[in-house]
Amino acid sequence: MKSIIPQISIIIVNWNGKKWIKDCFDSILLQTFKDFEIIFVDNASTDDSIEFVKANYPNVIIVSNSSNLGFAGGNNAGYKVAKGEYIFLLNTDTKLEPNVLELTLEAFDKLPKVAAVQPKLVLMKEPDLMDSCGSFWTDTTILYHYGLAKNVHLEKYNVPLYVFSNKGAAIMLRKNIIDEIGLFDDEQWCYYEESDLCHRIWIYGYECLYYPKSTVLHAVGGTSTQFDNSFVQFHSFKNKLHSYLSNFELLTLLKVVPMHLLVVMVSCMIWIASGKISLAFAVLKSIVWNIKNARGILKRRKQIQSIRKCSDSEVFVKTKRNPKLAYYRLMMSGYEGLKKYEDE
Repeated sequence: MKSIIPQISIIIVNWNGKKWIKDCFDSILLQTFKDFEIIFVDNASTDDSIEFVKANYPNVIIVSNSSNLGFAGGNNAGYKVAKGEYIFLLNTDTKLEPNVLELTLEAFDKLPKVAAVQPKLVLMKEPDLMDSCGSFWTDTTILYHYGLAKNVHLEKYNVPLYVFSNKGAAIMLRKNIIDEIGLFDDEQWCYYEESDLCHRIWIYGYECLYYPKSTVLHAVGGTSTQFDNSFVQFHSFKNKLHSYLSNFELLTLLKVVPMHLLVVMVSCMIWIASGKISLAFAVLKSIVWNIKNARGILKRRKQIQSIRKCSDSEVFVKTKRNPKLAYYRLMMSGYEGLKKYEDE
């Protein structure tokens, strides 16, 4: 950490993730690129995370929130104090190879229109398997998580790739672009918030890139497993609709909203049939939330559309890829089902 104004601000949001901090921070301090600051944002943890950081990493900037602001609000709090030319959002349950910062910066140097870069994410417990390369948009509105739990050594996962959405577990951003479009929406709290951000980057005329020259190990769900599934489904469906209504052009919305409602209906039918009434209720509640917040959504939509530089059709050229029907069938079995899907 050399200069007074660092080149990279690493923002790590924490909620009761003390057990992950040492491995994550130590891997950052071993980076070949040294010009960075670490901003540790604590979302009102009760596991003495702040005390651990203060005692072991005295140079870290600490932002202590009085309540849990979620991934979105926590990162926004860290962003407010960040001084770097680049922002690197990093989960606590990650470990970085020593060249991650150096090689991720390389992508920005080579590609001036790229505003978001994700390194290769692999599973910490199974490092021969990918976490994900990121996600593509699809005609069903259900994101296609490319490379999910696939063999990390396959050539198709080791080439740079434009994606609709990077994974929020490790994503580096050009701060000057984020200053223009904003980071996260506090209303989105967690789930789909990184996809909303990436969508706005594309709208603004910049690009999101998967750049697999360096590797980050990810435990997956290090702190999010503390939430029950009803909470997850509510925020996921709420944020998707909130994002669609804000970001898409009107003609695209006329296709996207009916498809989203069809996904909601089918999901509810499946959950009710399997006795998971609370999940169906959570998803229906997500629609009610968006109706109640229509005025705020319209205001947000007006602001986002005012900065639009690319049409939806232009964005889709690089970001839309429809998987085979088997993808959706296997998705019904969750993560274990999707592991069986063969990417083309």
